[in-house]
This record gives sequence, C-alpha cells and structure tokens, in this order.
Amino acid sequence: MKGYHGKLLFMNLSSGFTQIEEPDENFYRKYVGHGIMGAYFLLTKTKKNTDAFSEENLLMFMSSVVSGHEYAGLARFTVCGKSPVTGGIGEARSEGPFAAALKKTGYDGIILNGKCEAPSVLYLEDGRAELKCAEKIWGKTVSETMDILMEEYGTDIHAAVIGPAGENRVRFANIISDWCHEASRTGMGAVMGSKNLKAVVIKGGKLPGVNNPDHLEKYQIWFKKKMMENVLSKWQYDFPGFGVWIHTHGIDASVSVNNYQSAACSYLDRFRPEMFEPYYRGEAGCPGCPNNCIKVYAEDEAKEKLGGIHQEIAGALGPNVGNASAGRVVGLNVLCNDLGLDPNSLGYVISFAQECSQRGILKETELNFTFGESADLEKIAEAIAYRKGIGDTLAEGSARAAEKIGGGAKNYALTVKGNEMTPIEPRSQTNLALGFATAAVGPRYEICEHDWDFDTRVGWAHTLDYCRTLGIRERIPMEYLGEKKVHNYKMLSNLWAASDGLGICLFSTAPTRVLSLENMAELVADITGWETSSYEIMRIGELKQHIFRIYNVREGLSAADDRLPDRFFEEEIDFGMHKGVKLDRIKFEECMKTYYGMMGWNEQGVPRKGILYDFGLEDL
Repeated sequence: MKGYHGKLLFMNLSSGFTQIEEPDENFYRKYVGHGIMGAYFLLTKTKKNTDAFSEENLLMFMSSVVSGHEYAGLARFTVCGKSPVTGGIGEARSEGPFAAALKKTGYDGIILNGKCEAPSVLYLEDGRAELKCAEKIWGKTVSETMDILMEEYGTDIHAAVIGPAGENRVRFANIISDWCHEASRTGMGAVMGSKNLKAVVIKGGKLPGVNNPDHLEKYQIWFKKKMMENVLSKWQYDFPGFGVWIHTHGIDASVSVNNYQSAACSYLDRFRPEMFEPYYRGEAGCPGCPNNCIKVYAEDEAKEKLGGIHQEIAGALGPNVGNASAGRVVGLNVLCNDLGLDPNSLGYVISFAQECSQRGILKETELNFTFGESADLEKIAEAIAYRKGIGDTLAEGSARAAEKIGGGAKNYALTVKGNEMTPIEPRSQTNLALGFATAAVGPRYEICEHDWDFDTRVGWAHTLDYCRTLGIRERIPMEYLGEKKVHNYKMLSNLWAASDGLGICLFSTAPTRVLSLENMAELVADITGWETSSYEIMRIGELKQHIFRIYNVREGLSAADDRLPDRFFEEEIDFGMHKGVKLDRIKFEECMKTYYGMMGWNEQGVPRKGILYDFGLEDL
C-alpha cells in the first residue's frame, strides 16, 4: 500500500484493550477515510439511539488514504462521533501539524469507545498506545495543558486536547490541537470530555511511503507558483488573511448584526485590516503547505500560541453580539481556544441570550447581556465553559436553552438541527441557505463555495473556470432562489464533500482555488498509486452525502429537520444592496424537494433503494 498504512487502531478506554484491524484495499477505495469512514463505523459498531455521552458512542480521530502527508493541502484530520448538538453525525475537521502526527502513528484512524476510569491521556509513541494519568491537567485550560504535556513528554510532541468546556460537557465544546487548531462544530470536545479523556498525545512515528515522490516534489513547486496567481489563495496568504473579512463582505453580501436582527452596521470600518495589525503575531502553519492560511492574532504575546483565527470568528463575536472592537474579537478568540469553546456557536448562543434579554424573556442580573460594548462577553464565555449560573443553561446550546427558558425564547435560537447558524447571510446567498438546511451536520460556513464568488455583479473573474467541469456554466445572482441554483448547490457541495472525505483542504481546491478536479485526482494517484479520475473524486463526495444521511435517518432525523429559522423567511434584510430580500418559504420548499430528487432521496430525505445499490451502501 502507498500513502496509507492499511491499519486501524481500536481501543476500549474502559479496559485499555486494543485491537488492530486491517481492512482490504477495496474498503479503503470505497470509504477513503475521515468522516466517510467515521460514519461507516458509527453505523456498524454502534446501536441506534446511542446517547452521545454514553460509553458506547465512538470518538474517532481519522486520517485518509492521502491526508497527513507533508504536501500542499493535505494537513487535515477529522474527529467523528455522534453529535451531542444535533443527535446525528458529528464531524469536526481541522488543519495543522496534528494531521501529520496522526499519520505517523502507523494507523489511518484511532477509534475509541468506553470511558476512562479516571482522567487520562492517550499517549502514542512510535505506534504504541497506552493510557496515562491526567489528574494534574484535568481542570486546566488548553494552554496550561499544552505546557504541562510538553514538560512531561517533550517539546517534540503533538497533542489534541480539551479545555474546561469539554470536561464540563458543554455541547459545543471544541478539541484544540497544537494550541490553536480547532476541530470545530458538532461538539466533539464534549464527547471527549464524557470519556474522561483530556488529551491525545503523539510522539515519533513515520509517514508511509508515497507512489510518486519525484512528481510530488514538482507538485510543491507548481502549487506555490499557482497559489500566487490565484486571487483567493493570495488573499489567504497575505496579511491580514481570510479571518479578517467582514469590513467588505458586510456591504455586498450582508452581515449578521445583533443575532441577525439587522444588516446595518455603523462600525464596520473598525474591522479593517489596520485595526487588527497591532495584534498580528504571524502564522500557524501547516506542514508542507505554503499557503499559511491561519494567521495568529493576540493582544498578549504570552497568549499568542492560542491566536490562530478562523473565518467565522470576526462575524460571530463581532457585529453579531454588538461588539465593535477588533481587539476584543482577538481576545475572545484566544479565550475560546484556551477554554475549548466553538467560537461560532458561542457567538450565536450569546446573541440568542442577548435578544432574549432585550425582549424581557431572560431576566439575568449578574451578567450584562445587552448588545454593545457593555456586554460581559468574556464573563459569559467563562460562565458557559465552567457551567456557572446562567452559563449552565447556555452550555446546552441555544436550542436546548430556549426550551428551558421558555416564553417564546425558541424564536430567537437561530439553529438548524440544534446547531447554531454561522455569520454568513443565507437570505443573500441561497446556495448556502440550502446547505445550512440540508447538511447532515447543520450549518457550516464552508458547506459549499459561497454564492458571492459566482455572482453576476461582484463574483471573482476566474470562478467559472473550474466550475464548467461541474456543469456550472453561467453566473447567477447570489440572492436568486430557484431550481437553477439547486443544481449548483448539489455539485458544489458534493465537490467539497469529496475534499472533506479525502482530507484535501478546502482552501486549496476547486472550484475557486489552486487545484482543479483533475489536479486532485492526480494528487491522489501520486500518493496512492491508484488509477483514478475526477469522476471517482466526485463519487466520493456524493457517497459521503449519502452515508451521512443514512446515519442521520437511523438516528431519527428527517426532512422535518432540514429547516432554517423563521427569521430568514419572515424578516427582510434591512440594509445594503440586498435591502428588502428575504427567503420565499414556498420556493425554498420546492428547491428542497428538487434537491432531494437530484440526490435520489425520497420526500423525507431518505436515500432510495437505487441510490443505495448505486453506491454499494445497501448493507447499511
């Protein structure tokens, strides 16, 4: 085998018993890795209606047949399990050095069940796995934990850890690897905490060989050259990076202000790059990738290792909560990484509580929940992470908190499948509206390439070049809602599902960045030696959509869960080029049905028999 090990490590945390499975090449060719393989094991090794916090749930750290190698676009790993947020598939993808470390263990995935008797660290050195005591780091923040782990095991380790939020089973807790790389969304940090597992620490090991190393070295040179010629890749590479964006996007695609109550933001200039510049500390790079997308921002140099900033944060913890300070966004991001909180969900949990307070539903006296600079944002985050006072209710996420608060609070919990919205406006970008509604994991800002890129007025000049190979031949206004958009969404989401399944970073691939579909197929061939094609790449993406759907259906989710919050249908955007725009509920329902039909699902969103046989999923 080339590119991967052909081995999977299974461990029962209750007993410490380990077992190695060695699936054949056909298994790897079909399920490839990451979330696809994770969904397969959830379907075959867990029972229906398993509680996300039970010992029977799986916690899986997954690589793939190509990811983890130190070449451009391959520094990705995925954490999977049943989500405590949605009750369906949990998929948290991440970049960073941990991906290569995971690949070096000698396993293509680490699949954990059971629960450690006491707080523990899973330590892997040169492929040998053992549980070690974590009593002295339980209760510590991520930065404190990393310092202690490096002191104990050496500075050459890589670690994926949880903070207090994960330990306290905050449903939207993250897993943080190597200080600031977030395995975010769907609450995998809470699952890790439920298993009494504080950290996965990896030391040593060796990458498997690749099929065509000489060509891959040429690929590195080619990628770097193409990266500098691609306007989006160059934007990621240059200061301030793609985490600093709302000062422009808020004008032409609409920004979320005060829990999506408005798109009018008088202080967008306070988020211009020069406002972030005093906090810039460099880059949190990925091994082998020259793009250096993740920029580091911190107010305090002592905390700069925690400062890697992702794309949702400026929106979710800026105008969404009434915060007009770039410095405060930077500080909140560092705090989230230290506590192990998903900053996107945190932003919308806080804005939910702020709107409930604004409307007199939430009567909290100890903390300030107003929109604006007087809000106790940092104290609220800590209260949630440690489940103190009202923080205990909000730690359940806004959908569950709304049920507990009552009094109409559910109208202001902006969630799909229990997962909080992102700060990317769905009324003005209808591909994303369909994605937020139908995605098995709930809203995710990178569920497919944004409509903005293909808009008739502001879309990038190059974005149809690769899209024509998908059958997307013309630009469509970003706010247009109709069947013509459904085809675009299907193809764009299947493409990025393929990238996710293979573990090829979305920020290196088609449809708008360096790698075309043919380049992706060539990359897979160079690493594995497989004779493959762009057709097989797209089939991998569609298989991912089907197997995720099969798991969600088994766990009781249906078409009734593919629904956006009412606000986006009932309230118009009130500012900017999309003023007056809202989603038409009837048209949206028609588009949903059309999408199900295109995917081969019935009207309840269940894959039909023909699709199951088409993709070899009939046994599931």
